[in-house]
Amino acid sequence: MLTGKIKLLCPLGNLAAEVKIPTFTFEFLLRTRKKIFMNSPKTSRIEIKTVESKADWKAFIFFPWEIYKNDPVWVAPLKDSYKKVFQKEKNPFFLHGDMQTFIAVQNGKVVGRIAAIINHLHNETWKDRVGFFGFFECINEQEVANALLDSAKAWLEERGYSHMRGPASPSSNEDYGVMIDGFDQQHVILSTYNARWYYDLYVGYGLQPIKKLFAFKFDGLKILEKNKERIDRIEAALKHRLNFELVDLDMKRFDEGVKTFRGLFNKAWTTVNNHGWVPLTDAEFDNITTELKQITDPRLVMLAKVDGEVVGGCICLPDYNEVFRSWKGNLFPFNWIDMFTKAKKIKCVRIVILGVLPEYQRKGLDALMYLQITKRGLERGATWAEASYIVEDNEPMKRPLLNIGGEIYKTYQVMETPIGLK
Repeated sequence: MLTGKIKLLCPLGNLAAEVKIPTFTFEFLLRTRKKIFMNSPKTSRIEIKTVESKADWKAFIFFPWEIYKNDPVWVAPLKDSYKKVFQKEKNPFFLHGDMQTFIAVQNGKVVGRIAAIINHLHNETWKDRVGFFGFFECINEQEVANALLDSAKAWLEERGYSHMRGPASPSSNEDYGVMIDGFDQQHVILSTYNARWYYDLYVGYGLQPIKKLFAFKFDGLKILEKNKERIDRIEAALKHRLNFELVDLDMKRFDEGVKTFRGLFNKAWTTVNNHGWVPLTDAEFDNITTELKQITDPRLVMLAKVDGEVVGGCICLPDYNEVFRSWKGNLFPFNWIDMFTKAKKIKCVRIVILGVLPEYQRKGLDALMYLQITKRGLERGATWAEASYIVEDNEPMKRPLLNIGGEIYKTYQVMETPIGLK
């Protein structure tokens, strides 16, 4: 293994540069040196750096604020929470995953970032050698995108992976896929949003689309008007046939509720009809629910029970991005007051998780939960809801949404390329 500082002659110019390459082998350098320093007739030199110093990390983490500074739709994540995503001691993803982060520098300015990601739990679940890229942000320049994607792919290739898939930030259980339409629509909480030009950069690099994911939107008043009699009929039939009931989350027994949902999630979701699905570990589920506890409305979190046993459930959140939009990621000094003054004005609710055990699917339980969420959302002042992400060929999930009047209003594309080929 060759480490330390190595002087490289830039192949497209007369510049010699000294760069610290901490982990790559000599063969890797021979393959990728054109991407470590790149000149072209249209651009000045592009330097790809591994993220190591505090300054590098600051540049990597906060680069989205530069990309979206003039985008009226993007809602910045809360900075303190966002930093934790990249901290191994605070993000349980790193208990089964590895990540190498890179930044692209041009004329002394950061112009892009990317992470190469290994998700061992995905590989165990799907029995494959797929690696991932994620946290991609880039100016609208193909040369920069190519250099970033080449760096991620080379890192995965060194570790024996056969394909690079993404964007996954860091996994399919978080931000997954590249948004390809609906850019004028609201950036809903916990949903993917990206610059309009990313899909074109991916295609220009050679990534191929392999799966679409959909976000559904449904207007509360229209759907309840259309399904008013149907709600009562379905609920009465379920109660008669299955001794069915919907139970709200008890915030006083929050930890117990989390444990129940954790078990349900990993039973109700499988690799069938769920592209890229991986089970959430106990630590991951606990981490997510702890982060979301403060914005949870117990009336929007429900368990479906048959004969007293949990067979399904739904986690839905008020779209606090409507509150966070003006914060630019800063909770302090005074933005936190909005949590008390603006929360009741939220007009959207997002269905984050809704699932039913396989043996109870196709019985109307999912449709009833969608309709109940719509009804309860209206009761708290929300006028519409989003359900996402739904895989394009997951008919058991799509059908009830379409049947009650939902419509696809955003599309995301998962991209992939073989490693070793450009």
